[in-house]
Amino acid sequence: MKIALPITVVAFETDFGGVVSNTRYVEYVERGRYALLHAAGLKITEVWQSHGVQPVVHRLDIEYLGFARHEDELMLRVRVESHAGATTTLCYELSRADNTLLMRATQTLAYLNRQWKPTRVPTLFRDALPIEENRRGAENAEAGK
Repeated sequence: MKIALPITVVAFETDFGGVVSNTRYVEYVERGRYALLHAAGLKITEVWQSHGVQPVVHRLDIEYLGFARHEDELMLRVRVESHAGATTTLCYELSRADNTLLMRATQTLAYLNRQWKPTRVPTLFRDALPIEENRRGAENAEAGK
């Protein structure tokens, strides 16, 4: 599964020079995670109440490649990379409207049950969040033939 989420940079996200603070990229990733889960029909509170499990962020790796400025129109792309054991990996790319890539991030989600213990990726999440092949990887594989 993959989604694209438009983001407009607002003044409070920037420093005095009008550049987006690096901490805001973490917030963009969180917006993307929630947008992906909601697009898949997974509202965390409802899933917790009905299934007794919830995804939590276990790890976040961010590579800053450029910077955004006040009133830039950005696009955050999020895709499901993998499910393995008790984790799901999500990949993010943030770019300007001209397709200049500003950030790449990888986020690992772990799943906790009602006893706050790790549990395997629930079928509910595997079914709602199918793995999305990395298009860049597929293009590179095609070029190598």
